[in-house]
Amino acid sequence: MKLPALLPMRPFLREMVWGGRRLGEYYHKNLPAGKTIGESLEVSVLPGMESVVAGGPLAGWSLTRVMGEFGAELVGAPVWERYGGDFPLLIKLLDPAADLSIQVHPDDQYARAQGLGSWGKMEVWYVLRSEEGRIAHGLKVGIGRRELEAALAEGRVEEVVNFFPAQPGQVVFSPPGTVHALCAGVMIYEVQQSSDLTFRLYDYKRPGLDGKPRQLHLAEGLEMTDFARSAPPPFSWQECADGLLVESEHFTLRRYGPCRAAIVHPVSPAFTALTLISGAARVQGERAEYALRAGETALVPAGRQVEVLPLPECEYLLAAPHFS
Repeated sequence: MKLPALLPMRPFLREMVWGGRRLGEYYHKNLPAGKTIGESLEVSVLPGMESVVAGGPLAGWSLTRVMGEFGAELVGAPVWERYGGDFPLLIKLLDPAADLSIQVHPDDQYARAQGLGSWGKMEVWYVLRSEEGRIAHGLKVGIGRRELEAALAEGRVEEVVNFFPAQPGQVVFSPPGTVHALCAGVMIYEVQQSSDLTFRLYDYKRPGLDGKPRQLHLAEGLEMTDFARSAPPPFSWQECADGLLVESEHFTLRRYGPCRAAIVHPVSPAFTALTLISGAARVQGERAEYALRAGETALVPAGRQVEVLPLPECEYLLAAPHFS
């Protein structure tokens, strides 16, 4: 079996207590009736939540199966070497109809030391839509562990956490240790390390999908919170030269568009993931061509060239692992 030059992906749709229905309305997701879908996992090898190849000779294969069959050929030799055979990224679209928990994610060192896996969780958000929504990101000046712990216990979150209005096109980068939350009405694209580790600090005393209170992780979250460093400020994509939104130790993210002419992405030593965020396009690789609409994703294996042809106009994000 030969690895195709292009893998269109079908997401895993994740029901969340805070989820909504707008992923179907705006981004062509086939939502199950009566479910509140918070996350569309576009590129995922999380156990039980894998995305699946949607077309071509590998149609129906989970990304986990593709990774097991093709390994370094899929991700690229330098990525394979750095990540020890693990698939390094998780890419999602999120739709919150209610505020997410105030939370923090661990770094790689903490995750390994606590036996939680090989990787922590660094992430970046790109705001797709905002219905007068807001984002919580970072602690206010002068807030230490004692002040945060007291405010969480007393429900005074807004006194210690920074909130700002969310606008389409904003980029929000959250290194591990950053206190943050996505709030109602703000739809985002997210690329992160391939990890589901989240420490909830505050969750509005609401029940989960099973009717029971959702677990908090105060001890772990407070230990992991970075009180010494301010959260990176949000910024607009328009401030970024050459479309490069983020270049971190684990991934890069670029934005393209509005595109009205074909764009050729040359061969890369690492895989890339292309997600349309507006319009439509034909995406072509060697002996492979697929039409994508806003909200749909294609995975480009390492060592393959891909061409994007707008129909007649599109905007898209291109994520790749960082391996040097």
